[in-house]
Amino acid sequence: MATPTGPEGRHPMCPTASHPTLETRVPDRTGKKVRGVRDWTPPHQREDLERLLERLRAGLPVDAAYDDLDAVLGGGPMPRDDEVLELTERFRGNLMILVDHVLERQSGTAEERDPLVERARTLRQAEPAAGVTPLAFLRRLALTAESLLELLLPDEESA
Repeated sequence: MATPTGPEGRHPMCPTASHPTLETRVPDRTGKKVRGVRDWTPPHQREDLERLLERLRAGLPVDAAYDDLDAVLGGGPMPRDDEVLELTERFRGNLMILVDHVLERQSGTAEERDPLVERARTLRQAEPAAGVTPLAFLRRLALTAESLLELLLPDEESA
């Protein structure tokens, strides 16, 4: 069966059927150069692309992670019930960010990394078991996050 076509050979129901063909535009490079910014010339080196990718990925600010760990595992006052729920959800998300970084960087040995990654994935989706308080469950999440951070940041502790 033949397909009906409109002007310029386009299907009449196509959103651009009544519009002229788009022109390809090239950036104007005749103006002033911005100091400190190199022009992009394809292809980029692998190192440049990896550095750019690292900066674009969603990350976990390490200081914020340690602040959360201190709130849960530190010697300060126990978090209130509403804080426990908020911190639990935050740790669920942070665990997956940490797992991604640990796996990408191949931090630690496989014997220490693999069980920890599996525990983080399981805990992230789990709900507190019967008889386990929300605070106790939050502490399990926090201890797992702390272990993942230790795999990622071994050099910072020795400094």
